[in-house]
Amino acid sequence: MNRRIRFVLTLGTAGLVAGGGAVAYTTAGSTPPTPSPSPTPPIVSSSRVVRVQVVAPNTSDSEQTYTGIVRARYETDLAFRVGAKIVSRHVEVGQRVAAGTLLFRLDATDYRLAVKAAEADLTAAEAEVAQSVAEHNRQLQTYQSGVGSTNDLDRARAAKDVAAGRRDRAKENLSIARNRLAYCELTADADGVLTALPAEAGQVVAEGQVVARLARDGEREAVVSLPENQAIGARTARATVALWSAPGESYQATLRELSPAADPVTRTYQARFTIRDPGAKVTLGMTATVHLSPVGTTAGYSLPLSALHRTGDRPGVWVVERSTGRLTLVPVDVREYRHETVVLSGGVKPGQLVVTAGVQKLDPDVTVRAWEETP
Repeated sequence: MNRRIRFVLTLGTAGLVAGGGAVAYTTAGSTPPTPSPSPTPPIVSSSRVVRVQVVAPNTSDSEQTYTGIVRARYETDLAFRVGAKIVSRHVEVGQRVAAGTLLFRLDATDYRLAVKAAEADLTAAEAEVAQSVAEHNRQLQTYQSGVGSTNDLDRARAAKDVAAGRRDRAKENLSIARNRLAYCELTADADGVLTALPAEAGQVVAEGQVVARLARDGEREAVVSLPENQAIGARTARATVALWSAPGESYQATLRELSPAADPVTRTYQARFTIRDPGAKVTLGMTATVHLSPVGTTAGYSLPLSALHRTGDRPGVWVVERSTGRLTLVPVDVREYRHETVVLSGGVKPGQLVVTAGVQKLDPDVTVRAWEETP
């Protein structure tokens, strides 16, 4: 019994010693781990990146440009005054002609016959006049001798007057027939350039049908189409004309004619600007650009349409402070709306940064960082 108790006590003592050694070994052999600090959350900036544009005055923003063509002030549609078959054409499109130049000739056979018939009618009328005059003279002598009657004298006088009237009518008919024969040749009525020849030899044309178009020498004009909102301002604007074929050169121009009604298809108004001192370089059909600058207007500020933000009756733009990035909604005055831009006349100052995109998602409490797009 005593031996068993001693054995249990011995085992317990050995276990305690072994456990303490193990604990001592573990403690002495390694450094206790230090707790790692909790990760610091990343610093997220509350500012947004916005696209901006620097406000700069530009006098060219008030200038409007329109493209058209160069045309003559006087363009005449030429036509025959009689109808017949064209037997010959003597000119070509683009040819320069002088006054009196033969352009077309018609088949004049029928008109020559008409002249001969008129001449025959005149010969017969003159013979009738001679007979009636002789008869009147005989009746007058008979009446004066006391043998003839008043009725016979009156009939002879009336017959003479009728014959004289027929003779005069025959003369006029002969003149008309000769004129119509002369109309079988079409000539240019002024110096100029032929811009169109819609007729050809062998074609039968009617009286008054256009067979040629003549652009007369002299004044040259730039013909353009103006939108409705610029038609009235064009009357007082300063106009210059530039040619695509002559870069770097410009010509002063004056508005001569503005259509009173808009084109039913394009809803634009045709305007004709007379080019002053056009010179030899300005030829018909050239592409001309008309620049219209309002007189007495101040410089405007051009911004994209996306920069406008409307919250009430007056539009505004978001202006960014360079130092703090704070936003301020500034009311502006709009001078003109264009296709992709807007011209401001007031509300902003040169050098300010204006947000040009995403303006609907901004408010004054947001801090932004400006990003100016470089072209």
